[in-house]
Amino acid sequence: MSRSAAPGASLSGSEAYGWLSLWNRGIVSLYFILYFLDGVTRYKHLAAGLMYITALVYICKYNKKLLAIFKNNLSLALAVITLVTIYSIFISPDTHYSIKKAANSIFEQLVLVSVVIPIILHRESQERIARLFIFSLIVAILPIAVIDIKQYITEYHNGILPFTEYEHRYRSDAFIFMSLALLNLWLAPGRLNKTIFVALFFLTGFMILGTLQRGTWLAILVPAVVWVIVKREWRLTLFVVAITAVGALSYYAVSQVYFPSHKLLLAHKLQQTDSSHRFGNGTQGAAFDQVMQNPIKGHGFGDDIYLRGYASNLDTHPNWFFREPIGPHNITLDIWYSAGIAGVAALWYLLISLAQTALKGYRKSSDGIVKQAWLTILIILLGDFVVRGLFETVSLKNAALLIGIALILKFSAEKGAVKSA
Repeated sequence: MSRSAAPGASLSGSEAYGWLSLWNRGIVSLYFILYFLDGVTRYKHLAAGLMYITALVYICKYNKKLLAIFKNNLSLALAVITLVTIYSIFISPDTHYSIKKAANSIFEQLVLVSVVIPIILHRESQERIARLFIFSLIVAILPIAVIDIKQYITEYHNGILPFTEYEHRYRSDAFIFMSLALLNLWLAPGRLNKTIFVALFFLTGFMILGTLQRGTWLAILVPAVVWVIVKREWRLTLFVVAITAVGALSYYAVSQVYFPSHKLLLAHKLQQTDSSHRFGNGTQGAAFDQVMQNPIKGHGFGDDIYLRGYASNLDTHPNWFFREPIGPHNITLDIWYSAGIAGVAALWYLLISLAQTALKGYRKSSDGIVKQAWLTILIILLGDFVVRGLFETVSLKNAALLIGIALILKFSAEKGAVKSA
């Protein structure tokens, strides 16, 4: 009797975990899809809250087993950036503001999310994790496109033509993450996948151009070229070149015929060769001048701390181009100002550790979705934090999406290796 009951019990357990697995992947995927959207704050908080509660349940149930996820260099780098942030709070001239700012952007959205994602997904296979990561970012293109196009329509009704204002540039991080993840759809077999890729390619291409940010364009172009070279997808190169040529000619013809009196910023940006006053006495030059006032110690955490310092230094630096406080437009200078030389070391320790983890994962993985996921982490890191980080103050909290997936992919691979042994 007991033997005949065993298969039923096993099936019941399998079905129970099937639903649990669907829940785990569902809430993480929802968080990814909502992450870059504006105007849906309550839903973001709901998704994050569900993730935190689920992770807490797993911590209570499997606390010792879960520690194995974080016994690696990447987790150590995350701990170091946390300690450096705490240090920058202590040296801040406005501790209350710095605590409030760091609690949201570093302690919760970077550190906590990086830890929670692998805890929730700790029982999933590498393939499922990789699919979740890649396809969540691809699916996220649709809702952000709806919001972006709706904004264009509203602007048009107010007399603002596309490519004439900078109102879409704050979505640059989203477009970098999503467009580089979209490259993986090109590899999927079947005409339907190719058709979806082409449709989403046009959609994201339009939105990327609409940012009017050359740093964003470069942050997508450089890693995309790396991806093409690594994957040897020369057909994609020919496709992009052909589409770009047709698009450029169409844009020129339409702008000349229908909007000859309007100065379209896109044309200016495509021809511009200067740095938009980033170097010399521009944003980065001014940031470096301020950093050098206290290069070892730093000045304290938070955007407002920097802007206040900029304002107080305007009278003594008449050569600065911008006479109103403006950010450093460089991720390294930003953290150098906040936390001194320790901040720079912690930042690059984290980024290099993530790159090293992804590179090792890529090399050890066989061809397939897992290998593609590791490569996607690498090229997003290159595009958003290295290339764009040279020209903009990139938000470090965005790295949580990459760190969390990297930690769980690494753990899942090690778990699989132990089982096979």
